[in-house]
Amino acid sequence: MTLLVKDKAAKDAEEVRAAYSDPGFPVDPEQVARAMGMVVEPTMLVTDISGMLQVNPGVPPRIYVDYSDVPQRQRFTVAHEIGHYYEHTSRGQDDFNFIDKRGGPYDVHEAYADEFAGNLLMPAPEVDQLHRRGAGLATMARHFDVSLSAMQVRLKRLGLRA
Repeated sequence: MTLLVKDKAAKDAEEVRAAYSDPGFPVDPEQVARAMGMVVEPTMLVTDISGMLQVNPGVPPRIYVDYSDVPQRQRFTVAHEIGHYYEHTSRGQDDFNFIDKRGGPYDVHEAYADEFAGNLLMPAPEVDQLHRRGAGLATMARHFDVSLSAMQVRLKRLGLRA
């Protein structure tokens, strides 16, 4: 049976979180990346680039994240790049690069990485539990250490907000 991209990303993110993250929230995507053997390097990136992933045989994979972005944006970018890494390495690829441009082309790989990041940082069961308890948007965003806009998108994708 073929999974939809969003379902595959959710399943993969849960596997990664279970294998590489400490329990509890917020999930630390840098700790997850390090546990997976990656190096996270905050750096100055060109204005329209939020993150990059470089994977080459024989050297540790590197995630570059724009250090001028707010911490919550950096966290999402690292989680997004982990998604790219997991998607491709789980298919046996070991030589690839991604440059994520703000407002750049949005293809199936970008959709997967966004869904993966949302699921890694804000897993559906935890979001649902907070929602059922009546937690507001700001409370949820603080709980997961994400931006208000990322939390809004996640709630919308889970059908919990219009």
